[in-house]
Amino acid sequence: MKRVIEAFHVKRTSERAVGLIQIILVVLVVVGTIGITRLIRTSGGAAPDMSASLEQVVVDTVSPKRISHTITRTVTGTVEARALVSITPQVSGRVESISPSMAPGKVVRAGEALFTIDGTDFELALEQAKAQVASAEAELLQTRATAENFIKDWKRVFPNEPTPALVAKEPQVKALEAQLQSAKAAVAQAKLNLSRTSYRLSYDARITDSRIERGQLLNASGQYGSLYALDGLRVRASITPQELGLLSLEAGSEVTVKPESSNVAPIRAAISSVGGALADATRLQTIFIELPESAPLVPGAFVSVLAGHTVDGDVFELPAEALVTTSSVWTVANGKLKRADVEIVDSADGKIFVRPFDAADGVVVTEVPTSFINRPVKIRRHDGVKS
Repeated sequence: MKRVIEAFHVKRTSERAVGLIQIILVVLVVVGTIGITRLIRTSGGAAPDMSASLEQVVVDTVSPKRISHTITRTVTGTVEARALVSITPQVSGRVESISPSMAPGKVVRAGEALFTIDGTDFELALEQAKAQVASAEAELLQTRATAENFIKDWKRVFPNEPTPALVAKEPQVKALEAQLQSAKAAVAQAKLNLSRTSYRLSYDARITDSRIERGQLLNASGQYGSLYALDGLRVRASITPQELGLLSLEAGSEVTVKPESSNVAPIRAAISSVGGALADATRLQTIFIELPESAPLVPGAFVSVLAGHTVDGDVFELPAEALVTTSSVWTVANGKLKRADVEIVDSADGKIFVRPFDAADGVVVTEVPTSFINRPVKIRRHDGVKS
């Protein structure tokens, strides 16, 4: 029994020692926390401080000024042809000759013959049409001469009576005049068909596909390749409606087109039109940019489109750290924190550019919790943002 009592006293002594140690540790933690807090308050930093006055937040502020700023945006576009033109002969026949330019990728100049069709049949048709014209002219001449004789005979017998139309052969003359006109039209058509045996363009173009060879029999209206006009290239790019309005882009606005290849210099071009509807999937709006004929680009090439718009004296410049949320900043008004909503128009190099707003006594550039609205403020440093 004596040993049990001694063991009990030893256990009680140990428990008291452990409890005393725990109390000492709690005291050390509290003292350390107070010390760290004082150290943070005495050290400088971007975070807000509490002044000697109760509940007063110490902040840095700036006064923004209206400046002019150029807003720029870059979007990706694709080069395309306004239209691919089918190589389609207007007359049928066998290919007699073909130009060396009649190959994919080659450039053909206005007036150059891409290929020619055997024109023998068309030359014969032209001669036949000319013969019909000569025949119609002779018949008409003979009929008119006969009609003049009939008119003279009528006047001799009936000097006071008008000559009837049948006597003057007016119906026959009109029919033969129409026949002659038709024969002349046939000559014009034959000449036109003969000229079409040589396939030419009225503009410079680039061949994208060719399926024509010497000796090949071509059918009128058949498709034997494709091409596009060199002055018919454009860039198709997509942009958000918000950015479209922000940059004031419209037909005629100038932009810079930067080809994917670094060896090609940027190209100045103008917007030809703006799409009238948003894309279903992306909700973006399309802009079309006409390229000059000298642009060394081909359909399918990727380009960057750089657009800019200068806002003259109508934005505030602020450091990016002034933002509390994506669309608001802190201001100081009558010694208290106030929230101000802003419309951001651009951001670059650690700065934001917003539409002018009421900055009151200054915009806070120190980090302040969002729950500190209406808290008293002490301004530690105030700077003006220079334009």
